[in-house]
Amino acid sequence: MSLYLLIAYIMMIFLVGAAIVPIILLCGYIYNKDTHKEPMGLLAKIFILGFVSAYPVVEVELLLGNFFSTDKGGLIVIFIGTFISVALVEEGFKWLITKFFGYNNEEFDEVFDVIVYSVFASLGFACIENILYVLQYQNPISRALISIPGHTCFGVLMGYYFAQAKVASMNNNQELCNKNMLKSIFVPTFFHAVFDALIFTFVEKENYFYLSLFFVFDICMVIYCFLIVNKVSKVQQNLTNKIKSGVISNNGRGQIVYNETVPKTVNYCPICGSPVRGGHFCNNCGFNLDYNREGSN
Repeated sequence: MSLYLLIAYIMMIFLVGAAIVPIILLCGYIYNKDTHKEPMGLLAKIFILGFVSAYPVVEVELLLGNFFSTDKGGLIVIFIGTFISVALVEEGFKWLITKFFGYNNEEFDEVFDVIVYSVFASLGFACIENILYVLQYQNPISRALISIPGHTCFGVLMGYYFAQAKVASMNNNQELCNKNMLKSIFVPTFFHAVFDALIFTFVEKENYFYLSLFFVFDICMVIYCFLIVNKVSKVQQNLTNKIKSGVISNNGRGQIVYNETVPKTVNYCPICGSPVRGGHFCNNCGFNLDYNREGSN
């Protein structure tokens, strides 16, 4: 093997590694936030399905790209084109994977579970996309800092509304379940379209105003999704038992609420089950132990 080929081979290994490492780190972060771990076999299946979905996604995007512009015409035109021919296609395939292999799985027995499923499907898709990108453009840093967290956020948003749909369904509120099912596909699609459209418009117009808007939007989205993960992951209780007892339900806006009445003196936190060592708040999850509880996730 010539020195040139050896260097090229080492460079390829480095780039592939740089593409995969941030995926592994984010998968690990979401996995570790789950107190009652999901089966690794199920998560591996969902991740791999997200990975291989890239092929049909590209085919559909190329077809729709003939009719909808994503690189010219101004922000509104690019947003519409991106929404239909990119965001809806990618999130649609992730949605199908999460719905049929996660949402419908008997392992989905806690609110946070479906967020884990949707993030793994999203990062599976992001993994192959990231590998192909860095091999072509050799720029893993921007992908690690922007695109991969973006895909993670889209997965969090999708899982969040899947969770609300599940609770509504188990409370026999099919209308509310259907509304949240629609939100589980269209909310992440909207965020994805805005994310891409701002970048594409910046590239087309070379106007840093759009780039500034993108970074403001991206930072706000990441913070919002981090708060969702941080809050929902702290409340991991069996859905069937808690819904039957009336503890978990939906409020008038379709959000998940916890209706359990908490006595003034408790030995264990009713949210996470941790021993209470005095004070007004749970030391583990921060739940207010002094008042009746009714808050949305």
